[in-house]
Amino acid sequence: MPRRSLIAEEVLEIMRRPARHCWTLDELHDDLTRQGLAPDPSSVFRAVCGLERSGTVVRVPLGDGRAHYEVASEHHDHLVCTTCGRMEPLACSIVADLASRVRAWSGFLVSGHQLVLSGTCGICADDAHGTSQRGRRRSTAQAGKNGR
Repeated sequence: MPRRSLIAEEVLEIMRRPARHCWTLDELHDDLTRQGLAPDPSSVFRAVCGLERSGTVVRVPLGDGRAHYEVASEHHDHLVCTTCGRMEPLACSIVADLASRVRAWSGFLVSGHQLVLSGTCGICADDAHGTSQRGRRRSTAQAGKNGR
């Protein structure tokens, strides 16, 4: 197996950071540039394609017309905030139960799925209602200081 390129290694390192879930090619390119590597976009594309071919990363269809990628792991679905764009993994048995019910109802055997739930994350919902992360109302002084 050929050795991964420096760009591919850096892309994988970025994608393994726990603070983030799912990346577009542009986001990966921007992060690499901030690190001082400044690769051309085609190098990032080739690196991600190679990682995808090897099974190290997978493409995640989020329905927004852009390719998103994440490190390959156990199957999970996704929550996407329509306000800030934050994406989170959603690991649950709800879809497995639904697949069983679909089979019982229609005879259709589900062999795979991709579920994306969109809405507003807790942080954006709190901001919209003037509450802090813990659900307390922010004071007028705090709201003014934060520019909201």
